[in-house]
Amino acid sequence: MDINIIRNFFIFSAMNIILASLLLNLLESQVPILIKRAFYYGKFDTTTPNLIAAKLEVPKRWFRHFYIFCAPLMTFTIFFLCHIYLNNIEVPEVIFTFLDALLGTSRKPLISAEEAILVFFLFNIHCWKRLYETCFINVFSNQKIHLAVYFIGFAHYVGVILSILGETEGFVRGSYMFPRKVENVKLICAFLSIWASYEQLKTNFILAKLRKNSCGKVVSFEHKIPHDGLFKYVAGPLQLCEIIIYLMFSAILWRASTCHYITLWVVSNQLECAVMSHQWYHKTFKNYPKERRILIPYIFSLFLNIDRRKLKKSATNTAPITANILRFLTSPLRAAASDTHNHNHIGFHYKLSLRRSMNISYIAIW
Repeated sequence: MDINIIRNFFIFSAMNIILASLLLNLLESQVPILIKRAFYYGKFDTTTPNLIAAKLEVPKRWFRHFYIFCAPLMTFTIFFLCHIYLNNIEVPEVIFTFLDALLGTSRKPLISAEEAILVFFLFNIHCWKRLYETCFINVFSNQKIHLAVYFIGFAHYVGVILSILGETEGFVRGSYMFPRKVENVKLICAFLSIWASYEQLKTNFILAKLRKNSCGKVVSFEHKIPHDGLFKYVAGPLQLCEIIIYLMFSAILWRASTCHYITLWVVSNQLECAVMSHQWYHKTFKNYPKERRILIPYIFSLFLNIDRRKLKKSATNTAPITANILRFLTSPLRAAASDTHNHNHIGFHYKLSLRRSMNISYIAIW
């Protein structure tokens, strides 16, 4: 079967994040503790004990394993790609077969070799920088992350490499690498990606400094309000920088297909993390700066502080809420089912129902 497994995996992951956001924002009290513990980690971690959930968690400091794994893999990938490109060597058949199995046999050469080399160069900078941060800058406490989060981290970077190589000229049967000039706008996107990565590095230094004394020794694992750098404007500068980095990658590879679903996954993931971070700071610190936005300086403010309280009050009786949501989502399908003479209406009403469900997911996040 001609199935793009990589694309479907990241669509599924992104939709899971959106669905979890919907449930945790509207019906948090009804969500099983196993699901809460999977999504709430680090400073968001729930204190409710659960023996099964505890056995499915690993130390948060294991984040560095992602970059111990992916940084050398990214370097090997760019050297392999440059070797194929500069020496005009044919890609081994086993690689064609492997990429066909994961991205489908109908994949097309949508990425030039120069674009792929540029993006892998940027990914090398990003991954080696993240390895340095997690090994020498970040101060990890004894907090945990779910095993699913841990393994998705590895799948993410493998998926990035395969999604780019699988649509690069020369890595698709019948295609060849032709020298092409990289447009100036893509070089600007590369510069913005490097800038965002640098700002992310500065942000990690700021967060680490909150837990160290003047001599650089860790003296506390407590959370404090950061005030420097991008924290002057937003609650989630790490998430903002990560989103910018991946948006720039998508802009450089705008003709590609699969890699944009990875960007969708990253944006939905980081957006939800930024929203939860903003809520947590407001809940934990009474003196948290009111002018600080969630993700976009001066713009992305949201009304979560007031609206979330209203939602929680109205959620004490969740049965009517759940019933109304399901009735709203399924009303087009019920209308279509009553029309036994025109089957085209079913497709129309199904699309309308799907569009409504997606709109509710977006509302839950925004």
